[in-house]
Amino acid sequence: MSRSSRRNSLPARALGLIVFAWCFTRELLLANITVARTVLLQPRSALAPGFVTYDLRGLSPFEIVVLTHCITLTPGTTSVEVSPDNSTLLVHALDARDPEGVRASIRSGLEAPLLRWTR
Repeated sequence: MSRSSRRNSLPARALGLIVFAWCFTRELLLANITVARTVLLQPRSALAPGFVTYDLRGLSPFEIVVLTHCITLTPGTTSVEVSPDNSTLLVHALDARDPEGVRASIRSGLEAPLLRWTR
């Protein structure tokens, strides 16, 4: 989904909110399972926590706030800092071995459904 500024009709945005809530709930449950499995089954030496930057350009201030809160609420990731110009977000991930995978997960699991709701 592109980050266009075109606004959808109210019924489409209402449906988008339902889809967003469903996607966020799914991401929340999957992240809980993943973190529990990681903590219980992996040795400490296998953990690879780290920081990943995420591009926020094109998002409105409201979309940035909702996205950063969703990232923080999802186990295994925490929003650390939004750059002063609102162009990037610093995210701490429990498993940062694949930074592009972390970004792709946020983009498809949280940002795309968010944009379906807000635009």
